[in-house]
Amino acid sequence: MFRLLNDVTFRSFNSVIQFLIHDYNSSLEIMSLDKSYEGKYTCECQYTGSVEPARVHRILRVFAKPNIVRHMSSYDTDADSGDPVSLHCNADGIPPPFIYWRRTAGASSIIRNFGTVKSGNVIKFDQVEADDAGEYMCYAENSMGRALWRVRLQVRHAPIVRIFPVEPFQKSGCNLRLICLIDANPPVEQHACQWISNRTGTITSGSVGTRLTYLNAGLIRDLVLDLTPIKTLDFGDLYTCTASNSLGTVSATTMITESFTEVPLINGRYACNHAVNWIHINAYLFISIQCFNLLFINGLF
Repeated sequence: MFRLLNDVTFRSFNSVIQFLIHDYNSSLEIMSLDKSYEGKYTCECQYTGSVEPARVHRILRVFAKPNIVRHMSSYDTDADSGDPVSLHCNADGIPPPFIYWRRTAGASSIIRNFGTVKSGNVIKFDQVEADDAGEYMCYAENSMGRALWRVRLQVRHAPIVRIFPVEPFQKSGCNLRLICLIDANPPVEQHACQWISNRTGTITSGSVGTRLTYLNAGLIRDLVLDLTPIKTLDFGDLYTCTASNSLGTVSATTMITESFTEVPLINGRYACNHAVNWIHINAYLFISIQCFNLLFINGLF
């Protein structure tokens, strides 16, 4: 007969364990294995006329790949800037899996104060920020394999407004391009952002010597101002970009400084003493701005 030599209760002839005998051979089959069946098993055979039974011992070790416990793990999460947020990832497996996090999308690969890898099953933000938004991947690993769990974090926040070039310079009589980069959630619509000159007031599509272009790049929007050309009165003038969403209104301001030499446009094209075909240039505007946004998102600006 089979005898289990540990603290687990042996169950025979049921839906879980089957004990089979055929032509003097016997076998023990466990139909649904779990950790509770781990231990030492002994097969004893009593022969006619023998004093001691013959024994065979077998050690059963149970292993299992990691498995994400979904009802104890976070799904995609939305939060307001400043809210406390915790991202959870729970997994089981035999042996118990090692759990850690990586950031796979967002403003950078850094998880706030934890670096590129955060060990443990929880990422906790006491006050979540706009830059924390992105995709976080949980890894659960043991000797049997790996399980993954993806959590997307969206952070609602007032606009973050930046102007590029940060310190604009240009020669008088040349063209200058200013890019107002607006990062907001919910995103800023075209009617909710504007350029304002301290000298002339709000700049519209009909303003003389200017050109406005609004670009939609998801949560990031760009309001591009082309001064065609820049005048002496523009030097020292303050240009302000203002953007609004349901969470607030934010502005950024820059001042144009005169240069005695030509400064190429931000897309690398000539700005002075050349016949500028703005229709042709704007054919490249969307592509150049998208590349600029990618550099910004990846922290290169």
